[in-house]
Amino acid sequence: MMTKERIAICFVISLFFLSMGTASSAEITVNNSTGPASDYTSIQAAVDAAKDGDTIIVYSGIYTEYIDMNKELTIVSQSGNPEDTVVQAFKITANNVTINGFVVKGYSGIRLDDAQYNNISNNEFYRISLISSSNNTVRNNSCKGASDCFYITYSNNNLIINNSFSAMELGIYINHSDDNILIGNSIGAGDHGLVLYYSHNNTVSNTTVGGCWEPIGLRFSSNNTVSNNYMPLADTAIILRDSSNNNTVSNNYAPNGIILSSSKYNTVSNNYAFDGIILSSSDNNMASNNTVSTGGYCFHLSSSNNNMLNDNTVIEDDHYQHGRSSFYLGSSNNNILTGNIARRTTLYEGCSNIHLNNSNSNLIYNNYFNSTKNVYDNGNNIWNITKTPGTNIIGGPFLGGNYWSDYAGNDTDGDGLGGTLLPYNSEGQIANGGDYLPLIAPDDVKYNPYDTNQDCEISIDELSAAIDDFYSGVLEIEDISEIIDYYYLGGEGYC
Repeated sequence: MMTKERIAICFVISLFFLSMGTASSAEITVNNSTGPASDYTSIQAAVDAAKDGDTIIVYSGIYTEYIDMNKELTIVSQSGNPEDTVVQAFKITANNVTINGFVVKGYSGIRLDDAQYNNISNNEFYRISLISSSNNTVRNNSCKGASDCFYITYSNNNLIINNSFSAMELGIYINHSDDNILIGNSIGAGDHGLVLYYSHNNTVSNTTVGGCWEPIGLRFSSNNTVSNNYMPLADTAIILRDSSNNNTVSNNYAPNGIILSSSKYNTVSNNYAFDGIILSSSDNNMASNNTVSTGGYCFHLSSSNNNMLNDNTVIEDDHYQHGRSSFYLGSSNNNILTGNIARRTTLYEGCSNIHLNNSNSNLIYNNYFNSTKNVYDNGNNIWNITKTPGTNIIGGPFLGGNYWSDYAGNDTDGDGLGGTLLPYNSEGQIANGGDYLPLIAPDDVKYNPYDTNQDCEISIDELSAAIDDFYSGVLEIEDISEIIDYYYLGGEGYC
């Protein structure tokens, strides 16, 4: 049994530790110039004296210090204005550190080394590095002039949001780092905008990239999401290469295109790409609902097999007198193309809306081809499925082959499928076989690609898609005006 003396001692000890746990954090001030008196004139001295949980408030001035943050501290500029509170560098090796409101002038900038749950906000720096550092937030900062503004290596689960990176050789480099979220950042002109290298499960969205040679590049990186990014001035494409598999690339404005090289099982959807979507030695990918307007490559497959291309649109571009093939397959087999629209009428010599060279066993059906040079095929491919009930791409009641603007046959039984001059082979341009069930539009039907369900009415969602294309430069004023008129026709339809 415990004696009264022992009970009293235990009670006193308990009160001591309880009082330690509830002690309030302190505020420490630093000022090395004119103004109010402060606790310290050196930031590092304040850090050395502080305890975990303290806040250090730094008054305006130039502090030529390389600060070692090895405690759980909050350090903020008193003015909240980075321009008037300047330090050389921060090295952070502790967790739960906040850095807010500084210009960091030194080349090493802000470096997190094996540090977690830190918050770096509202600073200007030359560089920031995350090394083996996870679960951090980097928000509303700006980088000016570093060769590589943001370097992330072996660092996971970080949130990188609303930062600005100006002229540099490399904006953001992510190496062997997974599950990071990058959203709302802005990257200026440079060689490379954002590169993922051996990095997986990251999200890159709502990012604006300036005139970079490579705006967004993935190498040996899988299961990432690249969406809703805007890169009007980039010199080349979004590039997935070297076994970058199972990624999603969607809703991007990427005028210079999207390239997949030696990469599989990716989904490329709802993008606008002025200069095309290219697959090279890339299998089992899906490209759907993309819009391409170009005088260069549109959809170009080279040595790429078992891919699905569906519901994509290639439109005429007024800036070019001629263009390459809308859909090109070279040495590419077992691909499926369905629901695509190729409305280009002016093409280079030797090009066509769909061009297959040394490619076999591809299934091409329910597409819309509108050109005087619609097709070339020197292989053995399949141009229709069996007659199947269902609304086809021009609103007819059956699925079968494709719509060819130059098909001269007739519908002999009213099913919306050609019954004469079969198979359609474009005067021998399809070397073997051809389309045995070409689609025929009734004379009173006016096809419009924005009527996606082909019900002869333009809905508010279909009109919104057209307005988006108008603002992005895809549609001319007369085209959007026509679609608006169709919308106001309402239940009467336009067919």
